[in-house]
Amino acid sequence: MWGRPSRLDRIEQTVERLAEISEATNLRIDRFVDASEQQIQILHQRTEQLQRAVEYLMSKDG
Repeated sequence: MWGRPSRLDRIEQTVERLAEISEATNLRIDRFVDASEQQIQILHQRTEQLQRAVEYLMSKDG
């Protein structure tokens, strides 16, 4: 019986593995959120630029 891990050992290993998976998943989620925020900011800036361009062109039409 010494060669086989006890049930408690297997549970502990499983919990440790789940913690590793959770940490890795959280890191990926954080990266995704950061990238999404950057993309939203870029889209916001481009929308503002487009709005100013449209306003300028409309003001030229009189």
